[in-house]
Amino acid sequence: MHPARYFLALAILLGTPQTGYGQWSGDLSGGVGSDAGRLAIAVPWRLTVGQRLVLGVGPRLSYYLGAPASYRNKGRVTPGLPGRIQIDPDLVGLNLMVLAEFKVVRQVGLGANLDLAGVAAGVERSAGSARITPASGSLFLYGDKDRGSLNSEFYLSVAPTPAWTIRGGFSHYITGYTGKAGGVTTRYLRFDSVPFLAVGWRW
Repeated sequence: MHPARYFLALAILLGTPQTGYGQWSGDLSGGVGSDAGRLAIAVPWRLTVGQRLVLGVGPRLSYYLGAPASYRNKGRVTPGLPGRIQIDPDLVGLNLMVLAEFKVVRQVGLGANLDLAGVAAGVERSAGSARITPASGSLFLYGDKDRGSLNSEFYLSVAPTPAWTIRGGFSHYITGYTGKAGGVTTRYLRFDSVPFLAVGWRW
């Protein structure tokens, strides 16, 4: 199933209160690689379905940073807007996130989450005659069609107590910029994957 359809199905299930019981949770996560990293805080509402499945939805605030790296032009390539530019990302994204987690045993689970849509802001850059600004709108459209800056995580979770959870895995995320030169606008994107650790609590 296409990832977007998969998470749409989860969102529909979340709207069915008869499927289980829900509770709010908070989550703080950080991931870093050789030249990029990100921090995130999320406050999802989690719905337990049966004994093993947990679904969730809520806001996530992510901060992206890193060393200068190559961003690819996903729109129109012109002399002022080349195919690749170097950007050292420094931006913040606020998005609606969905999640799904399967409990392998009582305290251990496997899960994933994904940003669907939101907004972003950050530090402006320049590349030759081009003005490079963070893409203000973010939207999950899959792969190179994505807009803006979006975060996702794939993880193993352990719950040492009923209220606290520790997670670890890898985060695959995209950061996006808009390039403008000579009346022409284009998109610049970069995908990164970094290992991460997170701690979560429920109330």
